[in-house]
Amino acid sequence: MKKFLLVILSVCLFGFGFSYVSADDISYKRLNNIYFNLTVDGKFESNHVTMFILDGRLAYCIEPGKDINTKYYDAFRDWSVSSLSKEKQKYIEKLGYYGYEYPGHQTDKYYIATQELIWKTVKKVDIKWTTEKDNGGSVIDVETEKNEILNLINQNDKIPSFADEVIQGKVGETIEIEDANKVLTNYEINDSAYHDIEVQGNKIKITFNNEEQEEEEISLKQKIYDKKTLLIYNKAGSQQLAALRISNPEEIKIKLKNYKEPEEIVKVPSTAFEDTKHFNVKWTTTYDKYRFN
Repeated sequence: MKKFLLVILSVCLFGFGFSYVSADDISYKRLNNIYFNLTVDGKFESNHVTMFILDGRLAYCIEPGKDINTKYYDAFRDWSVSSLSKEKQKYIEKLGYYGYEYPGHQTDKYYIATQELIWKTVKKVDIKWTTEKDNGGSVIDVETEKNEILNLINQNDKIPSFADEVIQGKVGETIEIEDANKVLTNYEINDSAYHDIEVQGNKIKITFNNEEQEEEEISLKQKIYDKKTLLIYNKAGSQQLAALRISNPEEIKIKLKNYKEPEEIVKVPSTAFEDTKHFNVKWTTTYDKYRFN
């Protein structure tokens, strides 16, 4: 019976992809002299801006206007506990990925810019950042940071121009293919079993095998800056939080095929033999009597 209960407990804790985060794992970082002034569903709220760190992960609020009133969260590795549409889920992942944690973005302005973009994706809100509570003090402008995040997302959504193409070349030939969309540097390419492939800036350099090979499929996968995963923090009655990463980085395919050039066949025109009428040829049984008359 004890063994059976242990199995049930293991399934409850681990079988569905979540783990518990205790109060000891939650920490807070208040941003000095930064206040949010948020109006959502006709309700206005203003307070200090606080970063939430759960089990070592930065987490964004994804339910604007809802209170955080628990010390314990269940952390899910997917969006199964969220009511957001698939489209919004995917977009919010990108906002978090290219937001505060993206290399070079570790400033307070990038954090609040990311949070604002997430809130506005979830629902219609009015938000202003100021140096004092209740719209007091100076307005904090984060347009530059928001535009940078959105530009990176726009680049993320582009794929190399030769995606899904069959790239062909002669045996032993070296060719270069340029990406017209200029995003190739955002991808890493799998090795080929037959051919030499090298990424040089915005071009792929391919040296085909000296022997003809079967058609081969090669993957190019979007680069990521760390190995952290998506986590959605949920507890009934409390605001959902999210540690954001792109759960399914873009992956494209290309196909490689080398071929031999067909051997050239020289066709001799029939007129080439017309002059033979000027010769009288006599064949004999011995070589020394072979002659032209």
